[in-house]
Amino acid sequence: MLIKLKDKEPQRPFYCSENAVLIGDVRCKEFSSVWFNSVLRGDINYIEVGRYSNIQDLSVCHVTFELPCIIGDYVTVGHNAVLHGCNISNYVLIGMGSVILDGAKIGEGSIIAAGTVVKENSVIPPFSLVAGVPGQVKKTLPESIIEDLKKHAASYFEFAKSIKENGEILKY
Repeated sequence: MLIKLKDKEPQRPFYCSENAVLIGDVRCKEFSSVWFNSVLRGDINYIEVGRYSNIQDLSVCHVTFELPCIIGDYVTVGHNAVLHGCNISNYVLIGMGSVILDGAKIGEGSIIAAGTVVKENSVIPPFSLVAGVPGQVKKTLPESIIEDLKKHAASYFEFAKSIKENGEILKY
C-alpha cells in the first residue's frame, strides 16, 4: 500500500508486496524491493532505498525530524529488522531481527549479524562483522566480500522478478 502524506508520494520500488506499507517521502531506486508486511514510514523525513536493495518481510524503516533513513545500493535488510534514522552504506547485509538506531552509520561491505543492536550514533567501519547487544566489531572482512553481498542482494531482485512475472494472488 502506498500512502501519500503532506504532498509526498512514495516512489514505487521494482517490487512491493501488496501488504507492505510505504508512507510519505519514500524514495525507492531501480530494482529495489519491499517485501511482505514491511513498513517504510517517511512521515517526518525521507527514506531512501538504493538500487537492488531489498527490505525483507516484517521489517520497519523510520526516521526522525533530524535524521533520514538512507539505505545504499545492494543492501539486504533481513526479516524483522528495524532501521531507525540511520545510514547504511552500499553492499551491506543487515541480519534478521537486527536493530540499527538513530544516527548509526554502517560502513560499506559490512555484515550485521542476526539479532544485533547497533547503538545510537555508532560508526561501523567498512568491512566489519558486527554482532551482539550492543553490537561490537568482531572482525574485519576481506574486501572480496562485496561480490558475495552483491550477489545476495541481486538474488532478491530475481525473486521479485519471478513473483511479478509468475505470481498470482488467490482469493480465499
